Amino acid sequence: MSVVAHLPGPAAQEELPKVFGRYLLLKRLSRGGMGEIFLAKLGEIQGFEKLVIIKKILPNLVADQEFIKRFIDEAQVAIKLQHANIAPVFEVGKVEGEYFLAIEYIEGRDLRRMITRQREERTRLPPDLALFCVRDMANGLAYAHRRTDESGRSLALVHCDISPPNVMVSFEGEVKIIDFGIAKSAIRIAETNPNMGFGKFGYMAPEQLIRGGVVDKRTDVYAAGVVLYELLTGERLFSFPDGADYRAIARMVTVGKFKPPSQRDPRLDPDLDNIVMRALSSQKEERYQTAEEFRDAIQVKLMQMNPTMNADALAHFMKRLFRDEITEEHALVASMKAVDVAPFQSELDQATHKHTVTFARASGISRIISRTPQPSGSIRLPTSEQLLAHPQRRWLFMAGTVAALIAGGALAALIWRPSHLPDNPTPGRVAPPPMLKPVVTPLGPDPIAVPPPADKQPHRPRPHVKQPKVTAVKPPAPPRVAVRAHTPDQVQAKFRTVKGEYTAFKSQYGSVLEDKWNAIASEITFGKADKFDKVDAMLDALRHEMAKVKSGG
Repeated sequence: MSVVAHLPGPAAQEELPKVFGRYLLLKRLSRGGMGEIFLAKLGEIQGFEKLVIIKKILPNLVADQEFIKRFIDEAQVAIKLQHANIAPVFEVGKVEGEYFLAIEYIEGRDLRRMITRQREERTRLPPDLALFCVRDMANGLAYAHRRTDESGRSLALVHCDISPPNVMVSFEGEVKIIDFGIAKSAIRIAETNPNMGFGKFGYMAPEQLIRGGVVDKRTDVYAAGVVLYELLTGERLFSFPDGADYRAIARMVTVGKFKPPSQRDPRLDPDLDNIVMRALSSQKEERYQTAEEFRDAIQVKLMQMNPTMNADALAHFMKRLFRDEITEEHALVASMKAVDVAPFQSELDQATHKHTVTFARASGISRIISRTPQPSGSIRLPTSEQLLAHPQRRWLFMAGTVAALIAGGALAALIWRPSHLPDNPTPGRVAPPPMLKPVVTPLGPDPIAVPPPADKQPHRPRPHVKQPKVTAVKPPAPPRVAVRAHTPDQVQAKFRTVKGEYTAFKSQYGSVLEDKWNAIASEITFGKADKFDKVDAMLDALRHEMAKVKSGG
């Protein structure tokens, strides 16, 4: 995750690691206009810990109740966004009066740092890579813009702050928008908070700067066009002097007079001007009307320029540009993952149970509401260990398990008990019980005797002739059920084994199954309380997928 600004003064000396709700803060990364940013970890089983970014909202903003209400409402929408080009929000909550977001940690750099580094290295992002980055941005925007609620009505989501600091590029070539659904809160305080500066205004559409202007999805298209302009030319679209008046900025942006990209850099294909200038039209009606339309225009041009462009090319560029920083970041990640949670476990459990209020968490999480009185709309989410640690819950869990086993055995006996046995059995012959049709195929060989060949069977000229009598045979056993390791120790041991297998697989086949591996870490961290069986199954599924890749399947 890129560093926005370094913290000066005594605050930077705060001792870390430090417990913050269910998270262990490991390292302070930066401080911006909205709050402090930390690298943290959350994990209940050693080896499953997942690094996350914690964004803590500054105290002066917390005092603004209207801001906090908007912040929570917008974050609850953002947490529902699940797309490859949008960094997910895992949790929105409050710990002892401090509001926070838990966001995916991305090993990479934001576009602002990327552009700055290019200037330092006196290099330029190739045009096809610039198109690739903005195409993926537009893809994420298109997904968010078309999201609907449960009744099918459009959510009318608009990011409102598409700009280089809010677009991450991972060292593996992934492009992800961050702060979706939250940026509107930041924009609303930009005029009153000097820490925000005028940097954001260079990416704001005219309708955002004009009193009474209506913001919609075309506003994000404009901002994405500004980013494309800057990536292609290496220069800012608008440059505002220090202390510039807001009205002067608004007039400059609204007039929209600037040179096309190819006039800033004659090496650029003039056809790119048409794409960029349409996205940057001052009149919304003259822009691309949707992010999909903008994305498709970029894709057509990208196919003409470089049909084989993919994330690998962007990853190679990032690794050349940040070769030294990548080594440092890998060392940082390894050291942060190595921090032992055990000394903090008691404090983490107490903080999670008593001091954490969760307003929203990512989908797929078991939402068990605490009996402890909470502010309206908030919930607590105890861990599986906390659930089983409670005497009554432990008794109910065990009783429910025993009852399920008894019921399952009784049902199996009822299904498989023969309902009719003839009086005089004939050896080697068997017929299904009358009025019963087989509904389950047992695993393994069928224990029932196989009928003799047809030429050995007696002739039956009429259907009503009495059937030969059969022998009593032992009914087949119910289908075998795989017994899974579902205790923390068993799953952790299996995880270590599969981790070694996956490390060897990745060294040979690359990151083709990286999403499945990350899903395992996400499930153990943010999954349901009875997660161990599911993680066990996911580990088996990963092994199966690795075997398929190795066999060329």
